[in-house]
Amino acid sequence: MTNAAMIPRTAKNSSDQGQGAVRQTGETGPISAATLSLLAVSIIALLGGVLAFYASVYSLHQDLAGSALSARLAKSLGSAFEEYSLYFPPVEHAWFGVAVSLSDLTGLRLDLCVMAMTNLAVLFSSWLAYHIRRTATGTSPVFLLVSLALLTVLPVLFKNVFGLREHMVVLGLWPYLVLRLSDPDETKIDRKTRFFVSVWLGVSLLFKYIYALVVLLVEVVDALVQRRLLVLFRIENLISASVVALYLFLWLGVDPAQREAMGAIVSAIDGNLADFETNVAQAVMNVALSVVFLIVGLVFKVPVRISAMGIALVVAAVLASWVQGRWYSHHLFPITMAYFAWIWMLRGHLRPLWQWAFLLLAFGPVVGEFRNTAIYQRSTSELYVTMANAGLSVEGKRVGLLTMHPSPFNEFLATHGAVRWNTSMNNAYVAAELKNFDRPENQDVTPPAVLLEDPGRQLLHDNMLRLWEDQPPEILILDHSHSWPLRYVKVRWQEAFAKDARFQSFLDRYEPVFEHKGELLEFTYLVRKQ
Repeated sequence: MTNAAMIPRTAKNSSDQGQGAVRQTGETGPISAATLSLLAVSIIALLGGVLAFYASVYSLHQDLAGSALSARLAKSLGSAFEEYSLYFPPVEHAWFGVAVSLSDLTGLRLDLCVMAMTNLAVLFSSWLAYHIRRTATGTSPVFLLVSLALLTVLPVLFKNVFGLREHMVVLGLWPYLVLRLSDPDETKIDRKTRFFVSVWLGVSLLFKYIYALVVLLVEVVDALVQRRLLVLFRIENLISASVVALYLFLWLGVDPAQREAMGAIVSAIDGNLADFETNVAQAVMNVALSVVFLIVGLVFKVPVRISAMGIALVVAAVLASWVQGRWYSHHLFPITMAYFAWIWMLRGHLRPLWQWAFLLLAFGPVVGEFRNTAIYQRSTSELYVTMANAGLSVEGKRVGLLTMHPSPFNEFLATHGAVRWNTSMNNAYVAAELKNFDRPENQDVTPPAVLLEDPGRQLLHDNMLRLWEDQPPEILILDHSHSWPLRYVKVRWQEAFAKDARFQSFLDRYEPVFEHKGELLEFTYLVRKQ
């Protein structure tokens, strides 16, 4: 994730060759005071700029806000949270729980606390990668700054995935990849550093453990290329794998209820899952660029180890999306980052012209995703202005929310000090119920009321209603702005739950005080009847 000027082209002796025979020369002594000062100023400016950007210009991703709000609800309910919450992965509970505590302690907005913690994670990942690279090859501090910039700027531009689970996984994979490329024969980096890499990799993979596929495939490919099968049992692999395995055992292996919860979540997102044909088409499209990388590698005699590890990164990231059955922006982000990592691995073996050409190709998806972000930021701005003009405040209040993605209400509640009184971030199970009805010929037809005959979907709905019945929210918001992933029919909550006597009885306790139907948003704001 840097350019050719950062590291001398020593193709015969470079540790990137995978031979590990000769160490590159470079400054490995203490960094000068002037350089340290410049580094500090640059780091503070970059990370401070991110906080300022999200404080005044951008809103955080709806999924990130949703997880933070779930942690806020967990703290509000205390031990009773488990009575209503079906699914909240422990690592997210812990991570966002720290953000909630930090917000309460400092008075800083919850969303900004999440951004600040993500900034620290980016800084640690970049520093760890730089420490490895400097020790192994004597690289300059520019490597640290470039790592920081790319691990910060790219996820912001790429549909605003900064801080999401996939971004956290990438932060763990980056030092691991730098270690694997910089010290293939395990002679330059000490065990203490490898231990830190192992733990950081394992913890980051907990956010989305399916990306352990990346490590697995890279390690298998590396072992085959080097013809050293014992490298599969490196300390990094053993410790990181143990962290993930222990986590999954304690979370899903010990408690049958959590396995039931996982099944319910899968049934709830069924409307979002891609079919086999879509998976094949997406996989082919996302792997296609790697063919160009491989051909160029052959032409310019790039070491086999680098090409093999590059294709392993891309294929593993694609497989992870395939397994999840979804190809949304945050699922595509690791694939794009895999290509950037491949470019970094190639930088000492290609002329600058080819490096820039590859960078332009890799930036294509980033530009496209950035353009797609605009409509979400516009909808968030519309919501902020509408609520302010109407004089409606949610600060410190319990807010029950019926919504489907891509709603801006999660962001709004997180930035305005509300407690989202829902056990999940959206009602995706309604889309799963109406998936078969979502056809072009029905686009002007009112969809039928959902019956929720699927046990998992029924359980999610029941948890929400039980929480509302036991501890009623002060405000209820019915967001009719979106019905995604449904494409043809429009979901209106009163009609969707028309056959649900419990919901209708609950709704009778509230009265609408404000309705909005604007360019991008349509919602009703209700309060409890006196």
